[in-house]
Amino acid sequence: MSKKIWLGLALAFPIIILSLWVWSVDSGIKNAPEITIRAEGYDPRSLISGHYLYLRLNWQETDCTQFEDNLCHPNRFEGVYKYFIPEKVASRLDNAIRKDNVKVELVFAYPKNKNPYLKKMLLNGKPWKEWLQENI
Repeated sequence: MSKKIWLGLALAFPIIILSLWVWSVDSGIKNAPEITIRAEGYDPRSLISGHYLYLRLNWQETDCTQFEDNLCHPNRFEGVYKYFIPEKVASRLDNAIRKDNVKVELVFAYPKNKNPYLKKMLLNGKPWKEWLQENI
C-alpha cells in the first residue's frame, strides 16, 4: 500500500475508536434507568467556576423504591453536585431554592455497574427552565 493510504488509516483509526467509545458511553446513559433524588441547595456562585448551584443530596426525603432492591445506595453517589446555570438566572434560582420552599430534585442515569450520571434538575417536579418561565 502507498504511504497516503497508510497515513489515512493512521489518522482515521483514532477518530473511529474515539467515536465508538463516545457512542457507547452515550447509549449507556440514554438506556440506563433514571433515579430521582431530593436535593438541597447552598452557595450559588464561585468567582473561579462561574455560576452554579451546589446541591447536596437529601436521602431522608428520597423515594428508595426507585432502586431495584428498594434500598437507597448513597455510597454510589457523590455527596454534593455542582449544577451549572446561566448567570442571569443564578440569583433567582438561589432565592427560590433557599427562600421559596421549592422542592429540588436531581435526575440521574443509573447504570448497573457504572457511576450515576447527573442528567437534569427539577424544581417542583418540572425541568428548571420550565419552572423558571412559569414563576417569573
